[in-house]
Amino acid sequence: MYKDFTRELVIDFDPRHRRSRSGIFFVVSGPSGVGKNTLLSYVLPKIEGIYYLPSLTTRPMRPGERQGFPYYFVSKETFEELIRKGAFLEWKRIHTGDYYGTHLQTILYALENGFDIITDMDVLGCQEVRRRFPHRVITIFLVPPDREELARRLSQREKDGELIEKRLARWDMERKYIDSYHHVIVNDQLERAGQELLAILGSYTQPEGEEG
Repeated sequence: MYKDFTRELVIDFDPRHRRSRSGIFFVVSGPSGVGKNTLLSYVLPKIEGIYYLPSLTTRPMRPGERQGFPYYFVSKETFEELIRKGAFLEWKRIHTGDYYGTHLQTILYALENGFDIITDMDVLGCQEVRRRFPHRVITIFLVPPDREELARRLSQREKDGELIEKRLARWDMERKYIDSYHHVIVNDQLERAGQELLAILGSYTQPEGEEG
C-alpha cells in the first residue's frame, strides 16, 4: 500500500518496544558490495526491539527485495516532492541518477519516543546524522577483508566493469572515514561478523543500560 511520507512514518512501531530512555540510532556504513543488507538480514531476526529504518529510493527493485526492505521504492516525482517539503534528514543523487534519502520524521519520532532504529548509510550521510544527533547515534563501519575481495563481490552483482571501478574508487574515499566510527567490523564470514554486530547492539540496548 502506498504511504504518504509527508505525513506517515516509514516504520510501524510496536508500543511494547518503547524504552524508558531516548531511542538510539545505529548507523552501519561500508562500501557498496561489502554485504550491509546481508548482514542486517542475518542480525535483525535475532534481536528484538531494534527497527530497521528503510531509506527511500528511486532505483528499481532488485530480485529478493521487497517494499520496505531494504528500501521504500518511490517514483522520481514523489521523491522530488518530498525534497521540496523537507521530508529528509539527508538525501543524495548518485552517479546512476537515482535518489536516496533518509526520512527525518521517522527518526525524530523514534528518538523522542524511546524506539531504537538501525539503518545503513554512506559515510557522508553518517556525518550529517552525527552532527544532528550527536548523543543518540552509534556508528558501525563494515569493511571487506581486502580490496580484492570487494572487487570479487561487486563482480558477482554487477556486469558493468566501469560501474565496478567507480564503486572501488569510492571505497578508496570512504575508508578515510573509518577512524571516525565507534565500531569497525570486518565482514569476512557472515556468522562471525553477525555475532560481532549482535554483541555491539546488545551492549547498548540491554535493560541495565536504560538509565543512560
